Parts: sequence; C-alpha cells; structure tokens
Amino acid sequence: MEKVQHSDSLEVISTRKALDRSVKFVFKTTDRSTFEAVQLWEMAHEAYSVCMSSQAGCRYSCKHCATTFATTPFVRSLQAGEITSAVERIHETVKDSQGPLVWVDFSGIGDAAANWPQVATAARTVIDRKLAQDVRVTSIAPKAWVRKLLEPRSWLPGFFMFSLHGADVTQRRAVIPRADAPSSILPLWAEVADLRPVVLNYVLCEHNTRPEDEAMLIDLLTPYAGRFLGLRFSSFNPVPDSPLRPSLRASSFTTAVSRGLKGWTVARHLSAGRETTSACGQLRAEALQIESTSVKVDTRQS
Repeated sequence: MEKVQHSDSLEVISTRKALDRSVKFVFKTTDRSTFEAVQLWEMAHEAYSVCMSSQAGCRYSCKHCATTFATTPFVRSLQAGEITSAVERIHETVKDSQGPLVWVDFSGIGDAAANWPQVATAARTVIDRKLAQDVRVTSIAPKAWVRKLLEPRSWLPGFFMFSLHGADVTQRRAVIPRADAPSSILPLWAEVADLRPVVLNYVLCEHNTRPEDEAMLIDLLTPYAGRFLGLRFSSFNPVPDSPLRPSLRASSFTTAVSRGLKGWTVARHLSAGRETTSACGQLRAEALQIESTSVKVDTRQS
C-alpha cells in the first residue's frame, strides 16, 4: 500500500456544534486550502461517524449543494495524508468514550469519484490504523469511475450511496448538470451492487415529485428489485440562490413509490446537524469570509 504521511500542520479554523451532537469542522492546509468534515451522532449505533470531504471545493455544480452557490470555489483535490489527518483529529475527540469511529463516509465537499486514488489510499489507511470500523462512499457515480470499480482487483469500500435524483436524464441534470442518464448508468450500478451494498439516494424537489413522476420512477427501478440495498428519499435542505425548491408532495410521493416498488426497501431521510450549517460548503464559506475580513483589517492597520 502507498505510504501516507500524517499532516501535522493541518489547522482547525472553525467549528460548529448542534443540539443533535453533530460537530462541523473546517480545516486549513499548509497552502491555505480549506475543507469540511462533520462528526455525526449515529443514534442507532450509539457512536459517532464522520462525513468527510474529498476536495477543497467541487466542480460538479450540483444544484442542491451549498458549495455550488457559496463563495467556496474549487481549489484542488485533497491529498490522502490530509484526509487521514482530519479523520485522525476527529477520532482523537471520541476514542476515549467510544473507541474507533463507526465509519467514515466520503459524502462531504467534492466527489470521491473525482479524487479516487487519494480517497482510496486514505480510506485504506483509516482502516489499517483502526481510526474507523468501516468506510462508505457517496457519489454521483459517473460511468468512467464505476467502470474502474468493476475492474479486477479494484479496492472497494464497505458501502456505497449513489445519487439518482431523477427518473430520467432531464430530472437528474436539473440537480446534477453533467450527470449520466439513469437508464444508462443503472445497469453499471447494479453490477457494483453485486459486490457491495448500494443504496440509491433521491433528493425530493418540486421538479421530480409530480404525480406523473411516481409511475416513471417505479418503472425505472422495478427491474432492479433485489439488486440494491434500498432507495433513500432525502428532503431537500434549501440553500441560498439554488433554483431548486423543496417538494410540497414529498410525503405523498414517498408513500406512492413505496407502495409501487415491489422488492425494494424504501426509506425517508432528514438531514442531521442543521444547526451546524449542515449543507456542504456553508460553514467553510462563513469561515473564509471571516478570514478575508480579518486580512483586510490587518492590511489597513499595517
């Protein structure tokens, strides 16, 4: 395995705590790049996990993500040592009370698929050092990356969550502008699901939860009954300037699809840590704005 050096110079520049025990961290690297990680309380496990970023900023421009609209432009992909160091810092805060983190989920800023060599190296190191019990990856799962996962001897995490967000390409690209068509990507995702548990995530917005969308989603997913671990509906956490709007039909849509999909496990998810400025990129944007103001004041005083 590739040797990963610990980044002792990684600095915590901001934190935010919530009543649900979530803690958000903003880290700064030696070249002043910033990224987020969130310590999340997993009630069912009575232990903490970490939502981990893979990049400083993101180029995918997903319309449900604060990174797209906040003043947090893409800077670069994170190095494996930086990722591991951040996980280790959070592990240190909880190890005495619970031992290792239950898992590290690469679902923060950036997409693991766009930085896979460094993410995979960091993930293996996290497991080898017993900083966490498992690694999970959340991704929009583009075709080229999924094909690499399916190559012989490819390293795979313990669990995947793939972002669907629409029953056809128009719906999906309203959320993820450069996304593959659902009909073309699902067969590849199903192959990954034969190797590891895969949950499909679907964010509930006005444009993809109309009555006619219920039948369209059921028709799309019915042939894959039994292949995936489940379908997770996520409530849209509004972010400033996003063209998307929360769905007023979220509950009825979820109920209708749950009844229509035979052989599927369907669940509804609400975001944790809202009081921590939970959407990816929001706390980082706030920290950068404060830092930028501070720099301007220092300049005027000098």
